[in-house]
Amino acid sequence: MCGIFAYLGREPLSIQKVLEVMRLLEKDQEPGEKNPVGGDGAGIAYVNQAKQFSLLKVGRTNGSPVDALSRRIEHTSESSILVLAHVRHASPEFQGTIKYPKCTQPYRPTCTENLTVFTAHNGYVADYQQLKNNLPKTHHFESGKIQLIDSEVIAHVFEEALTKQNDPTKAAHTLYEQTQGTDTQGNTIVTLTIRNNNAHVNAMQKGKTRGLVIWTNPQNETIICTREKPTQKTLGSVLTKNHYQKIINITRNDTINTEAHFNL
Repeated sequence: MCGIFAYLGREPLSIQKVLEVMRLLEKDQEPGEKNPVGGDGAGIAYVNQAKQFSLLKVGRTNGSPVDALSRRIEHTSESSILVLAHVRHASPEFQGTIKYPKCTQPYRPTCTENLTVFTAHNGYVADYQQLKNNLPKTHHFESGKIQLIDSEVIAHVFEEALTKQNDPTKAAHTLYEQTQGTDTQGNTIVTLTIRNNNAHVNAMQKGKTRGLVIWTNPQNETIICTREKPTQKTLGSVLTKNHYQKIINITRNDTINTEAHFNL
């Protein structure tokens, strides 16, 4: 299972700080866990200095994938008001894909014009082949030529739902209802949608995963992470200064189904 970090704010957040969270997240391993949260790849999507989205991804490396990712960021002083980041620990079914950036998240489906959508996923989608087969043939997949990844199917299911319902919250609920896990491995999904200069973030938890923690403040800014400690250690002063309050706190031992939706 993987790790997710997301930020939706009015005050730009340092990308270097995000990378610090990711470094801690990819090594995070609680007592009783067989594997750390990451180590098999890393990726980040954010609004860059040119006010365009940068999407950078690396697969498994000899060292830290997050360190390899950081070397690909052109401007080390960049900050952003919208960030979606992911560290990967691949399911056994996908171990053969870990060296390929195309099998790393976040995913940005581009099968529908005039939509900007990013998704990040932690868990295992047991029905991903069925979901893929139900999509129109116009959908194409980055990972398809290597091995179709369940996490990428999520991105396209959400994109398709959004084209039909024209509402990110309703589309996210459709995705939530359609996504099935197993008895021991559920799903955490975060989606980011940009429409008419407005940002919309959905966070979904279904079953048991690595966890999900969400903070918000009176300015309607939002921070999301699948583990609390990496965020508290790196961004504790930001949480305090900007009056963030924890509104969702799901640990890896909790089996919980919930949805949360945020606009900015």
